[in-house]
Amino acid sequence: MLRTDEEVRLSKKDEKRSGKANCKWYEGGLAFECQQSGNCCSGEPGYVWVTKAEIRAIARYLGRTDDWLSKEHLRRVALRYSLTEQPDGDCIFLARKDGGTYCKINEVKPTQCRTWPFWRCNLESPDDWNMAAQKCPGMNRGRLHSLSEIEAQLNMKAPT
Repeated sequence: MLRTDEEVRLSKKDEKRSGKANCKWYEGGLAFECQQSGNCCSGEPGYVWVTKAEIRAIARYLGRTDDWLSKEHLRRVALRYSLTEQPDGDCIFLARKDGGTYCKINEVKPTQCRTWPFWRCNLESPDDWNMAAQKCPGMNRGRLHSLSEIEAQLNMKAPT
């Protein structure tokens, strides 16, 4: 059952009063190992936010001499930049081959991609984590990531 914003706010106040605010439900770690399903890179339209430094790194990786990406790969959204999508909703850099998927820019993929699935929205509660895991076969399997590893991913900042 979804809680209203007011219920969440009151619950967080109660946690702070009881001293539970510093406890993380995932303090014992979380298992994740990428299965290269491509599910995190496809589906509904969205945004893969990139900084100018990430754009330069991707452009250089692709052999571009101007340190920028074409409109085929990059779009402006207000004051930010996002990678584009293929007509079917896949990330422009997601490739499918022999029944599998891979990222064409894996070595220089943006921070947003690099930190999946350890995003704040997935770490709010066990239910949020398990809901994301329904679409990501790598969640809840593979290597156990420690609290410090998860927090480092959660707090990773993209280069500017």
